[in-house]
Amino acid sequence: MLFRTQFSRSLLIGAGLLCFASTPAVAECLVGAEPLFDPFAPYKGGSAIVHKESGFVFPAEVSGFERLCEMTTDFSGDNFQIRYERLLGEQPIFVDIAVVHLEELTARDHYRIFKPTVMSHYSSASIESEGDYFISGRSDLPAYQGIFDGQKNQVPWHVSLTAIDYGYWDARLIASYPHELDVPAQEALMELVAAFQWQSPATPEVGKKNTGKAP
Repeated sequence: MLFRTQFSRSLLIGAGLLCFASTPAVAECLVGAEPLFDPFAPYKGGSAIVHKESGFVFPAEVSGFERLCEMTTDFSGDNFQIRYERLLGEQPIFVDIAVVHLEELTARDHYRIFKPTVMSHYSSASIESEGDYFISGRSDLPAYQGIFDGQKNQVPWHVSLTAIDYGYWDARLIASYPHELDVPAQEALMELVAAFQWQSPATPEVGKKNTGKAP
């Protein structure tokens, strides 16, 4: 999943997917959950988690990022979210990745639905840029991205929201970090994106790779 040089203000999901601290209120963290209530338990290979419906793989550690917890917005398998964190010094970079099934919605629709939620987590939030997004090497994937600036506890933060349309599956990536980390954070995110870039979800019906929106 990967993107142009202005990635500094971007985030992606190329890796195939990705999302952040503004997780929906209904999301539940499954860390430490009893096996009986952990819908992903049978699909964990070693330290990796595999979203069984789409086939996306989420390592415990990747490109310097550590997987913090397992998230799900429901137990149907059609909505899955996970968070990664990397510390640069004592400052965090948060990346939340979501894999969801959305009926008849474009990447732009997906983005516009979640934009208010993302911006609501910051004071004095403003839009730096938004528009169609090009994923390097994946011209088959429509994507839309917005980049925002805001403040958290009076500290300037930089945030990006990227929505990607894989067809049956859609991905959402939200990255956030203190603005002072802008350059090194961009470099770290590029590494993470490269690690996920070539994953593509499989359709539940036929188990084949999907490259476009289902008709």
